[in-house]
Amino acid sequence: MRKRSNILKNILLPLALVLAVQWFDLRFDLTQDQRYTLDPSTISVLEALDKPLKIDIFLSGKLPTDYLRFQREIQALIQSMEKYTDQLIVEYIDPFEGAPDTAELVAEMNQYGLTPEYVISEQNQAVEQTVVFPWAMVNDGNRTISVPLIEKNLGDNQQTIINRSIGQIEFKFFDAFFKISQEQKKVLAVLTSHDTSEDVKIADLMRSLQSYYQLASFDLKALENDPIKTLENLKRFELLMVSNPRVSFSEQEKYLLDQHLINGGKQLWMVNPVAINRDSLFNIKGSAVAIGNDLNMGNAFFKYGFRLEKNIIKDLYCAPIVLATGAQSQAQYLPIPWPYYPLVAPNDNVIGNGISNLWFKFASTIDTVRSSATKTPLVSSSDFSKSVQTPITIALNEASDKLVPSTFNQPHQTMGILVKGSFSSAFENRIKPVKINQHRDKGKSQMIIFSDGTLAENQVDKGSPLELGYDKWTNNFYGNKRFLNNCIHYLMGNNALLEVRSKAVNMVVLDRELIAKKSNSWRIALLLLPLLILGLFGAIVTRWRKAKYGQ
Repeated sequence: MRKRSNILKNILLPLALVLAVQWFDLRFDLTQDQRYTLDPSTISVLEALDKPLKIDIFLSGKLPTDYLRFQREIQALIQSMEKYTDQLIVEYIDPFEGAPDTAELVAEMNQYGLTPEYVISEQNQAVEQTVVFPWAMVNDGNRTISVPLIEKNLGDNQQTIINRSIGQIEFKFFDAFFKISQEQKKVLAVLTSHDTSEDVKIADLMRSLQSYYQLASFDLKALENDPIKTLENLKRFELLMVSNPRVSFSEQEKYLLDQHLINGGKQLWMVNPVAINRDSLFNIKGSAVAIGNDLNMGNAFFKYGFRLEKNIIKDLYCAPIVLATGAQSQAQYLPIPWPYYPLVAPNDNVIGNGISNLWFKFASTIDTVRSSATKTPLVSSSDFSKSVQTPITIALNEASDKLVPSTFNQPHQTMGILVKGSFSSAFENRIKPVKINQHRDKGKSQMIIFSDGTLAENQVDKGSPLELGYDKWTNNFYGNKRFLNNCIHYLMGNNALLEVRSKAVNMVVLDRELIAKKSNSWRIALLLLPLLILGLFGAIVTRWRKAKYGQ
């Protein structure tokens, strides 16, 4: 009887408990920042999946230590997602398995837009380079979305890159699920009249928006003799983007833009309050005159609650320009700080949170005035800046002048704002330039404006657009594209994309210098401490046995 009882207690009961546990998914998120608890928007997207999604993750195989930690975090996130849906089919693929040549594999993966990361590490006093592909692909049977798993900002070291990427894993997959599950996209219009940015110069921003929205161009001058029809067409678009206009708006055109805004249409403006002939500045002469750029929108903007100053901001914290020194074979190209290119961090809000520094060029101050709408600064210069009034001559040889910090004595100056709430029409109590049906003097809407018309413009190399935010002369990469994407998501009402991205994940950063300094003492302690504990435990047990059984 006792034998049966022992078998039941020691074998069958533990086995039954192990089998029972398999039926329960008990997981507790004990992290302070709730890292493994999914955002409600992510849960909603997962629960709404009605067909299988195939997820191929290429971060697999032989990986550096930091990337192994990154891989474990991805696996933990996938497990959290599988709790809310059974539609995910996940496969971890080692891209180097069966690949005869690394260079050939890299070339093949580049064709699919999956660029590698080259990780440099020191092993046994030798430098080792490892190639990894931190990418995933999500496929629903009809279309495939590439998911870049790495999130980098300018100046990040390897550990910071991995920590930032871990914090953005959930957003990366949510973003892919959002794109692939959209049935009907909202429509966004880009103004093409008034000498706005050329198509090739905003091509990369438009390419990044195609997965989220339907894109259309809008010519405000196409039907000049039929303003009512023009306004009807304009009202079809939830958002109008105006990038770097250089031709003034007529009173009739300003009125149509005003009524689009007052009737709830959103607007994103990128404007140069000061005009500079950049071709003259960057040619042999090397100088240009900066003068006010009158677009005939000043009184409308003032009515909405802000004013664009006719000045140029110089910032001590700035991006460089590349200038040539020497002649012919002795020529050298050196990056030199250029205070007319403020390098600014977005303000801490749902739009700018986690975004790398932005690259502004010849920006101006935006002042706010009293109005019924609320104004939220999105971008400001550093506290070491100053403004210079126009007209003024700007010369490239200023770059060789020594920057004196004491002269940059003005506090931060606003260069981009969000205006939302109740707007008053710029034509309230005024004679209207054209008679339209259902004129409105007040209405609720949202507008974002930046005092740099080139903020959305990418560089062009051999006729092809480069990525927005990338500077081919210095090889630096700035956060313009991600920031403008966030601005557009906010205005279009896709707040879930911003909320999931801004989820705070606090990763502990190890002090590598301290580790290197104390590593030997820690090794000795970890070697001897268990032996001391074991010896102490053995001495206690021995003394207890002698006390109990000694006689």
